[in-house]
Amino acid sequence: MKRNLLVSILLLSVILLNSCSLLPANKKILNSDNPITISVWNYYNGTVKVQFDELVAQFNETVGAEKGIVIEAQSYGDVTELADAVYESSNNSIGALPMPDIFASYADNAFRIRDSAKLVDLSDYFTREELSEIKKEFLSEGIWGKEQELKILPVAKSTEILFLNKTFWEVFATDTGASLDDLKTWEGLVQTAKLYFEHTGKAFFSIDAAANFMLVSAMQLGEEFYQYDDDTASLNFSQDTAYRIWENYYVPYLNGYFAKSGRFSSDDAKTGTIVGYTGSTASASYFPKEVACEDVVTPIEVLTLPYPYYENSKPYVVQQGAGMCITKSDKAHEYAASVFLKWFIDMPQNVDFAISTAYLPVKSQSLTANALMKTMKYEEIPNAAVKSSIETTVNMLTTHTLYGNKPFRNSFQLRTILENHLYTRVETDLALLEERIINGEDRIAVINDLSSREHFLTWYQAFTNELQTVLRSSE
Repeated sequence: MKRNLLVSILLLSVILLNSCSLLPANKKILNSDNPITISVWNYYNGTVKVQFDELVAQFNETVGAEKGIVIEAQSYGDVTELADAVYESSNNSIGALPMPDIFASYADNAFRIRDSAKLVDLSDYFTREELSEIKKEFLSEGIWGKEQELKILPVAKSTEILFLNKTFWEVFATDTGASLDDLKTWEGLVQTAKLYFEHTGKAFFSIDAAANFMLVSAMQLGEEFYQYDDDTASLNFSQDTAYRIWENYYVPYLNGYFAKSGRFSSDDAKTGTIVGYTGSTASASYFPKEVACEDVVTPIEVLTLPYPYYENSKPYVVQQGAGMCITKSDKAHEYAASVFLKWFIDMPQNVDFAISTAYLPVKSQSLTANALMKTMKYEEIPNAAVKSSIETTVNMLTTHTLYGNKPFRNSFQLRTILENHLYTRVETDLALLEERIINGEDRIAVINDLSSREHFLTWYQAFTNELQTVLRSSE
């Protein structure tokens, strides 16, 4: 009996020691009397930055003060500027700041610095139960590479929807009988844009992100743009899929049915250059409240609709919004960084941040209309476009499949090609169109020539050759 009792005491001691070593170990490395500072680089600006900074202050005054963590947030101008800053830091470039403890990143940029800066596998600090609370599609975007480690934690996500100047639309619809139902598909939208051009002589629409349009179009049409093999990829972009994209992107831009003169489509919406556009839900606060056209300022209302899809296709829509990475350093800083991120994605603060900025919270239990309405002060949201965007997006999650392409070697560079190549051809050919008209050629005849199958094949060959060159350089 004594021997059995002794064995039981020893086993209990081992269990208690293991429990102490697993649970309080990380807590012991923090000291509220001697707090450690965690740097967080982000790309938030405007109302998003204000909301994030308020939450950082809230954390520092509560959880941070209790545990000994001080968060210092630094905002860069935009995603590109932040990506460049992180890249320079990871490579120890002259004049670059040391790597931050936490930084916001899209998968492409996090992947391209994987060799120059080591990132924490977040599953070391988040339990399976904690990670299972996050929407699966959001979480999967941060898991990549042969090891399939979680390198990016989703903190707030966005997608794309269709923004429409309701005031101008209603006048046009009354005059022509145009229907909102026609805006469900790309084919119907292009026909509506043509009708608007014929009725007003002006462009109707714009596509804010060409890369998203191409990647999601390929998915809608039944073939993912790339085929993946661990850290590499190969092109999977057929002529048939490319031609459908050509017909619904290049052709309407060339004809004047679509137009884009500013960096963002919301800029053209402000001047009445266009009536609608597809753009990020996170940009909802930038949708204009009035249109200044020919020295006349007209107050307008907003209408938001689900992202269009091709006829007889499956409605996919992009998922985007940078997540947060933790840079490998020491246990104290890594653990403290994880404490902040766990707090940041928890309710209600994550819902408050997401909704006030037109992002989506990341936990599944938060992504229902009922949950959002209960948690947020919906009626207090002052921006009509943000409120409309929230309603449309939450409903769209039940009808559309979210898609985020995986990162791979050189995917950051390839994204730039997708964003610029086809639209550069549009700009070049619009200039050529005007030149040929000035030289006496018929406008319609020139458009038919430039949008011909032969002209398409020339672009397709040049486009795929450029992509293949970058893909081969990653082998």
